[in-house]
Amino acid sequence: MVSLFVKINNKKLAKFLGYKAIRLLILLVVIAAISFIMVQLSPIDPVKAYLGQRIVSQEQLAIMGEYWGTNLSLGERVLGWLQTLASGSMGFSLIYRAPVTEVIAQKFLASLTLMIVSWIISGVVGFGLGVIAGAKEGTWIDKAIKTYSYILQSSPTFWIGLVLLMVFSVYLGWFPIGLS
Repeated sequence: MVSLFVKINNKKLAKFLGYKAIRLLILLVVIAAISFIMVQLSPIDPVKAYLGQRIVSQEQLAIMGEYWGTNLSLGERVLGWLQTLASGSMGFSLIYRAPVTEVIAQKFLASLTLMIVSWIISGVVGFGLGVIAGAKEGTWIDKAIKTYSYILQSSPTFWIGLVLLMVFSVYLGWFPIGLS
């Protein structure tokens, strides 16, 4: 009796997980296609943005446009991109001149390292401030730590990031703002 119940639950679980996996796949393809189309419909010419202030001839612009595929129609670009994606390849980065999977792997490791370090620092600082606030309950130190915590919790993350960029990159000059 128990084995029949386990088989029924395994079938339900497999059906449920299969259904969720299909929905996730469809969602990822739709979001990726919408993102691709939005980038392609952008009024900014990617070739001119890549070249920046460099002065080049119209022939060189045409060659770069052909290399980047900006001379194709939107439908041709979307279909080509979806075919490349369906074949299991994420393509070739035109800027880094390497396969996209390699670029993502390299950037992922840097992001993972940054995330782990930030979690450790925020955990140590948060735990330390919590201990101090608990030990000094009701004092001005406790109130200052609570106020600091409330401000951090209620502020949008992007805004805190911009403020930190302004302080440490612009005013103090400790870190570069961009790729410089």
